[in-house]
Amino acid sequence: MKAITLTIFSVILFSCAVLAQKSKDYYSMEGKVVDSLNTPIPYANVLLKDTTTNEIKSFAVTDASGKFKMTIETGVLLELRASFVGYVPFIKHITTDPDRIQNLIIPLSQDQGLMDEVQVVKEMPVTLSGDTLIYKTEAFTKGNERKLEDVLKKLPGVEVEEDGSVTVQGKKVDKLLVEGKKFFDGDSKMAVKNLPARAIDKVQVLKGYQENSTLKNVNTNDQIAMNITLKEDQKSMVFGDLTLGAGLRNSYAGHGNSFYYSKDLSLNAILDANNIGEQAFNFNDYQRMKQAQNPWGLQGGALKIEERQDRNTIPQKDKTQVQELTSNFAGLNINYQASRKWQHQAYMIANTADVLEQQRQNRRFLSENGPEPENSINREQQKYGSILGQYQLDYLASPFSNWQYKSQWLSSRNTADRFSISNWAGGQETDIESENVEWSWNQQLNYYTQLNPDHILSVENQFLWRNSQSGNIWDLQYGLESQTDSSIGRFENGEQDIKTLQSELHYYWIWNKKNHLDVSLSYQHRLSTLNRTLENEEDQNLDDYRIDFSRTFSIAAAGLQWKSRVKSFLFLPGLSYFYLQDERMSVREEDVRATSNPHYLLPNFKVKYDINSVQGLDFIFQQQVRSPQEEWLTEALQLRNYQNIGIGNAALRPAFYNSLQLNYHFFNLFNGMNAFLFSSFNQVQHSFQEATDFNGLVNNSSLINSSAPQYDLNYNGKIDKRFKTFRLTLESNGLYQNYTNRLNEVEVQNEHRNQNHSLAFQTNLGQYLTSSIKYGLQLTEYANGVSNNQFNLQSFTNRWEAVWNENFEMNFDVQYQLYDGTNTLSDWWLANAELSYEWPERSFRFDIQVFNIFDTKAISRDFLSEYFVSTYQNFIQGRRALLKVNYTF
Repeated sequence: MKAITLTIFSVILFSCAVLAQKSKDYYSMEGKVVDSLNTPIPYANVLLKDTTTNEIKSFAVTDASGKFKMTIETGVLLELRASFVGYVPFIKHITTDPDRIQNLIIPLSQDQGLMDEVQVVKEMPVTLSGDTLIYKTEAFTKGNERKLEDVLKKLPGVEVEEDGSVTVQGKKVDKLLVEGKKFFDGDSKMAVKNLPARAIDKVQVLKGYQENSTLKNVNTNDQIAMNITLKEDQKSMVFGDLTLGAGLRNSYAGHGNSFYYSKDLSLNAILDANNIGEQAFNFNDYQRMKQAQNPWGLQGGALKIEERQDRNTIPQKDKTQVQELTSNFAGLNINYQASRKWQHQAYMIANTADVLEQQRQNRRFLSENGPEPENSINREQQKYGSILGQYQLDYLASPFSNWQYKSQWLSSRNTADRFSISNWAGGQETDIESENVEWSWNQQLNYYTQLNPDHILSVENQFLWRNSQSGNIWDLQYGLESQTDSSIGRFENGEQDIKTLQSELHYYWIWNKKNHLDVSLSYQHRLSTLNRTLENEEDQNLDDYRIDFSRTFSIAAAGLQWKSRVKSFLFLPGLSYFYLQDERMSVREEDVRATSNPHYLLPNFKVKYDINSVQGLDFIFQQQVRSPQEEWLTEALQLRNYQNIGIGNAALRPAFYNSLQLNYHFFNLFNGMNAFLFSSFNQVQHSFQEATDFNGLVNNSSLINSSAPQYDLNYNGKIDKRFKTFRLTLESNGLYQNYTNRLNEVEVQNEHRNQNHSLAFQTNLGQYLTSSIKYGLQLTEYANGVSNNQFNLQSFTNRWEAVWNENFEMNFDVQYQLYDGTNTLSDWWLANAELSYEWPERSFRFDIQVFNIFDTKAISRDFLSEYFVSTYQNFIQGRRALLKVNYTF
């Protein structure tokens, strides 16, 4: 009841504040910036500045027609400024009255002398130079920002997601640099969550980014990099901050980071430890850094082996998913320019996590021959530990050629104890103890050279060695091989070893500025072994579960890619040829050897259409082949859990993909509009699907190639519009899947639909108060030949941010969620609050933080599949309150 009252009160307060805003008289001041010949000047900066406080009250950038539009309050005396590179700045004091200023024409005259570049940049909040967009951050910030994340959120066209990823004009930032140097291999989260806001001078957005300058002119990717430049007084000195906190329920949190940047050397150190469910480094961060290590791939990834996403290395959890989460993190990043020719880059990350998960589960099986409904209680305690490191050496042999060496390694250990109680078989108790140890070593040696202005050569080589070892101790009250109720123990040990050698050569022939040809040759050799044993309590091997499998997989490929620009169109047609040699050997009662030698001719095609300076359209077509991973190809049985046995399938064929993408983007500072739509469609022949047979409480499942094509449709769209005093955001993404699998020897048609929609409204309520309301709707539906199941989740979020007296800051957010699932209706509240006080003219800040104010115990979710519907009630972390002290140096 208190939560409902609090939410109603916040909505009423929000509405009253909005009405109060409307009582002020705002208007849109529009005009045009022209030169002495009355020719429009695009991308000129126009701003209105308070002459007393020097605060920028409104700001705009002219469009392609030289027009601008700003929202301003009437009756205010301000300084109007307009500037553009190569022109004398326009300065005039005006009174913001719509009766006096209509269709304003601002003339700029060319500077006849050399303009002071530093002064020009200072007066221009946004500049565009070629493919580089530059923001002067002080034009958009108020001075109370703490980290880079807070600064980026205030830049027009820049968005920061909760996971730390950054988008500019709807496009994801692939690399984040500080002073032109990679920050933890360019991972955006590490920078946006740690770099102090007070040190930031400019933010540069680099479109068509290429790490190697030799390939810049033949670059065909759409990578975007963001470079953060620091203020001069922050260079050649150590700066950073330290935070310590403690609170209720033995809660604690500590975080520290330090930075040093000079011309030749940069050092970054980050430390974090807490038990409040906040991971400084998670599985998504690891994946981004892993992808950065090998961005090119064999012929653009047109042919590859499916790899399992092993989350045993680093967890992906947060406080709304688990009951307890304690994590520790330490990271060190070094960049050293030894000379003009030699550059060293390295980082080291150590990470641990202790996770406790607990849930109630109800599963209802859809098959008529399936087991009875199951009610269970599950508890899992996991401990993670990992060390990740990388070293990179760049050698500039000459102005036209360079060498690059990279070495990345990972070592991890994960232990887990999973205990569950089920109502099956009169009461099933299961205890599984597991341990996974994994290490990998990835090395690259690359060479790039420009033979002459029209011919470029690149050679990229990679060697990856990955080894993983696992062990499980199964303690089952009900066994899968018998119908007795006696306790059954199983001891499982497994090891997988993969060595991959890969080389790729590209020859670029530049015909002219608008056309070039890319000829490529590549080779990959992969050797993998997989061994697994399962023993009973008498130390007897169960031969049906034994795996002794080896595979040699070789690919030889050749490709052509043509790049041609015709006016506003960029055409990128390509063709790749692949020859495979796939040899497998399985040792069971007798050796079984199989060899196949398929070959493929795979086309790809891309068209980029620049409609105008603010919008564009991309179309991509690609064919791709994905070969099954080793574990799927073994004929042995695999114990997955207490009621499921997996069976390998040596007859699996590669899956064949026909992929289409259509992407649209629109960004215009003139009218405050940002919109994008990313969509993709896949038709998959011989897709990998499960065939499942139920036998009482036990179900046997194996992967098969579907007899009918699989269809996937994805879309992700967003429209963001800024009005006079508020901002409106509409987001939507969806997934549709249609495929055929097999259930109890019968082929079943499946349809899966998932939609997420949200509408957000944000407004500045005066100079120091911001509030936002967001409504979200998630719709999930799963239909097969047996039944149709669906659930929806509605959410309402209200967030307040307030600053007063330049020292106090308050943040409060409350979220209500209503879950309507299969025979389940539930709701829950989540709320957090933070009050901060910054000591005047000192380096200290004090924070009081409260998480899960309403002490919500659990949240509900549904999981839908081809075979069952599950309703989960996940217990989450309870209320936590902390007092934090932050020191900035």
